[in-house]
Amino acid sequence: MLTSIRTTKEKLLRAALVLVARDGFQAATTAAIAELAGVAEGTLYRHFSSKDDLLIEAYRRLKAEVFEAISDQDDPHAAPGERLKRLWRALFDAYRADTEAFMFGQRFGESALARREGGAAHEAIAGRLAEIGRAGKAAGIFKDLPADLIANFFFAPVGYMLKGELAGRRWSEADLEAAAQAVLDSWSR
Repeated sequence: MLTSIRTTKEKLLRAALVLVARDGFQAATTAAIAELAGVAEGTLYRHFSSKDDLLIEAYRRLKAEVFEAISDQDDPHAAPGERLKRLWRALFDAYRADTEAFMFGQRFGESALARREGGAAHEAIAGRLAEIGRAGKAAGIFKDLPADLIANFFFAPVGYMLKGELAGRRWSEADLEAAAQAVLDSWSR
């Protein structure tokens, strides 16, 4: 996530992501972001009209990159259950590869900026889940539950397990397969 650092704008986006992930929103001052990016503080305003706009852009890019990473693992011709498990594992792996991006996303989702962002960055992933859910319901294998509930059955284990890894636990391949199966089981009739 946001790992390809080439331009000043990309450096600023990554610096903001790292600061929020590591120390929270209060630590992500314009001065601290600029210092970590290796630029003058005024440079930030040549690329973003405000710190909030920078943070929202970092979130949107993060979600777009996560969606791209998980989309690469999706096979629209596979059975809905297999697609769900692959999507879950791809999401876990994408955030496992960049835990700072995961923590930034967690903190952003709990912030006032999340309401301002409007959730547009999250819609692509939710749309893919809804598509898989519809296919599974049509095939008679998935429960007909409210979309927000079924989405929580999908996302909650990712967050729980990644927070465990950040605290020092390492999940085995068997653990991850069991978690993906538990997600599928929570959706299945």
